[in-house]
Amino acid sequence: MKLSKGIIQVITANLINLVISVGNGFLLPKFLSVESYAALKTFLLYTSYIGILHLGYVDGIYIKYGGKTIGSIDAEEFAKEKRVLLLFQLGITLPIVLVASLIGDSNLLFAAISILPVNMVFLFKFIYQATGEFKEYRRITNLSSILIFALNLFSLFIIRTDLSLWYIGIQVVISFAVWLCYEGRYRSNGISNKVSLKEMWACLNENIHLGIIIMLGNFMGVWITSIDRWFVKVLYSVADFAYYSFAVTMLRLINVVITAFSVTLYNFFCRKAKSEEIALLRKIVLAVGAVIIAIVFPLEFVIQTYLERYIYAIPIIKALFMAQFVLIEVNAVYLNLYKALNLQKKYLIRMIIITVIAFFLNGVIGYFWNDIIAYALATLLTAFIWLILCQIDLPEHKMAYTEWLYILLTISGCFISGYFNVWIGVIIYMGWVIIETILLFPKDIRQLIDNMK
Repeated sequence: MKLSKGIIQVITANLINLVISVGNGFLLPKFLSVESYAALKTFLLYTSYIGILHLGYVDGIYIKYGGKTIGSIDAEEFAKEKRVLLLFQLGITLPIVLVASLIGDSNLLFAAISILPVNMVFLFKFIYQATGEFKEYRRITNLSSILIFALNLFSLFIIRTDLSLWYIGIQVVISFAVWLCYEGRYRSNGISNKVSLKEMWACLNENIHLGIIIMLGNFMGVWITSIDRWFVKVLYSVADFAYYSFAVTMLRLINVVITAFSVTLYNFFCRKAKSEEIALLRKIVLAVGAVIIAIVFPLEFVIQTYLERYIYAIPIIKALFMAQFVLIEVNAVYLNLYKALNLQKKYLIRMIIITVIAFFLNGVIGYFWNDIIAYALATLLTAFIWLILCQIDLPEHKMAYTEWLYILLTISGCFISGYFNVWIGVIIYMGWVIIETILLFPKDIRQLIDNMK
């Protein structure tokens, strides 16, 4: 599949997911109490760490099949790998469920129950990403979102319940439903489900050894982007955590673009992309990201008009949007290059360093500026440092000064446009982006037009 077609497939999946996420993102805080919304976001914060519990097994399979086609994968081998993961995650789940039950933490208990289905679904998603099967990736991505959205609507407007555990239960039930759907769909007839202890150990050892560094790096990435929420959750009120979590939820509006590129570019880079192709892709990612940032303006209008109690989250949303704009280069381009070029150890070292930096910045800035927006600004500063370190590790793919200028001008333009009326601001900002793109990337625009022709 061509790169452009793959990106379109993932964008299509994410656009559907985006519409649903926006629905959930606005409906839930609108109709749920602040306490129930905060409880739901706490559960989702817990589940964001489930991916570390396969210890890199799924990442190993992702690396193993990167650049291959789905038809070239041995069905019997994949069935064995799937069976091993199921048994492995079942063994991980049971003790965590027991601990959560003993301490009486219902959010942790539901998160523990979700471990098995979530990581099994991860396996299918990673296989589709690694082999370029983006049509299937689109289907599995949309299925859970559509089902959760439908049940949330039913719960809000038919049952009319404010019980947070009900909405958490919906997440758990749907994760099982999607897993069982794909498990049944790809059940291989004639292939034995039995796996000996020796085979299981060999399979675990191979895939965990191959993927544990990537998993640890990915875990650091999740931790880096969630440190701010932990600071807010521990140091501030339930209402403050709800406001901040609402701002984080709004990032899904631009993550549709980040995910589209990050999912598709790994398969492309594994096929030995040329340096000039990667340079052009970097600029395309920047320009598309700059355009998507404009969503912050109508988003501000919607919050002011329909979600007055979350107005306090608007400046946090703007700062986090800017951070995600910087991170689009990191997540879409550089993290994929680390994996494709087999720089796993260097990748892990950098992620550890960034984690320490993020924790330090959140602690220091939060201490001197006792306001939750401080943690959003700490995230923005961390994003810049992260991008700089990527330049040091991958000098052959270092950003040109025009790209750095583009980032700084885009952020400046967004903040300056924010001083105007929402609708005037978005017009000024879009004009700003068009002008800076033409002035800074003229050769790349001509090359892109020629390629399209």
